[in-house]
Amino acid sequence: MQMPSPFPIGMMLFMALNTAPALAETPEPDKDMMHHKMAMDPANSMKHEGYGVLKAVNAERGKVQIAHEAIPELRWPAMPMWFTLRDPLPNGISVGDAVRFEMMKSNPKSNPQEWVIIRIERKR
Repeated sequence: MQMPSPFPIGMMLFMALNTAPALAETPEPDKDMMHHKMAMDPANSMKHEGYGVLKAVNAERGKVQIAHEAIPELRWPAMPMWFTLRDPLPNGISVGDAVRFEMMKSNPKSNPQEWVIIRIERKR
């Protein structure tokens, strides 16, 4: 009785051991694509303009609530929202004032829901 050649078994073992690390290092497609899409999404890297009415101020937390008009580029309907202020609220702006504001995402990777107002002024 003839013994099978060790070459095919050895070759299979070699291939299995050498391809396992490559498979282990392969990124998860969904996770990798999610970060890629976030990085490529213009909404995450540019500022956006909005108009609305200042409804509330929480100076201790550096936040304001604005009932803003629709923001079509973000596909947002008109709604009241809380925003973080990058800088203190300028003097002369009070609850009830119509405002124009510019905002950006604070850090899309760590907190994709937080929008920061980088400029706010009374609407002229």
